[in-house]
Amino acid sequence: MKKIFALAFTALSLTACSATPSLLPVASGFQPPALRAAAAAPRQNLNELLPLLKQIFKNELADGLQAGQPSPDINQILEQKGPEAFKLLAVDASARKALYPYADQMVINEFNKPSPSDNVPPLSAQELQALLPRLQSGDVILCGNDQSFVHGILYLGRGEIVHSLATQPDMHDRFRGVVKESLATYIARSPRDTFVILRAKGQSAANFTPALNFAIKQVGKQYDSLFLYQTDERFYCTELVWSALRQIARPPRVMPHLVKYGWEMVTVEDFMDSPDLETVWTRNYTRPPVGRMHRY
Repeated sequence: MKKIFALAFTALSLTACSATPSLLPVASGFQPPALRAAAAAPRQNLNELLPLLKQIFKNELADGLQAGQPSPDINQILEQKGPEAFKLLAVDASARKALYPYADQMVINEFNKPSPSDNVPPLSAQELQALLPRLQSGDVILCGNDQSFVHGILYLGRGEIVHSLATQPDMHDRFRGVVKESLATYIARSPRDTFVILRAKGQSAANFTPALNFAIKQVGKQYDSLFLYQTDERFYCTELVWSALRQIARPPRVMPHLVKYGWEMVTVEDFMDSPDLETVWTRNYTRPPVGRMHRY
């Protein structure tokens, strides 16, 4: 998820959904996001922070990205104000509404850039047909292409998926958001060469009905270009999967982590780190040992 956060707040990358950023584990006593956000509501108000955020997105961030290096003064400001900005956006809908147009355009611009290419062939139609019988409702499909391993998908069953997309090849100028479609349709439109597929341990497909229903209800919502997992008005890809799995009776432990400047995110690395998710299938990627990012 490295690339996405880089455009949201300069020096660090996330990618919608790969190199791993410098991570700080969230404390093991994980509070529900809404409670933590409310308890830590920022003291600075919207009038003080929003102009700063707009300036970062509209001017300084764009210049920094084009130059390949964020300006030091903005880095310093973000170190000071980033945590307050994250808390503000988590609890203040008016702040999110004001900033989303800036973040939307920057994410669209960044996601339309090609990733560095590699020589790995994408998953073929024949490989996909051989894979489908191995999948189960509630499986987590992590995938990428051309050295980018960033996207998260929830498998519904019968070849259908729900996921959140920033853009797609035939919609370069606007967001796609949360969609329900067949895995075959997605792979044909956006070839993928890298996969890690995970499944919650000790649970049947029937246990995931609440998660599937939740994900389907989010179809049509916009992509979360501010990367705020505490709200449900928009979703980035791994945020949607994480939020859906939290609806089941015994959700797998998947913990957000601090990336930088006070921002917490859920990324593909957090799913792979969970001891509650077993590996079903991989292609062109070796899952790291679990438990290295978080304490469970």
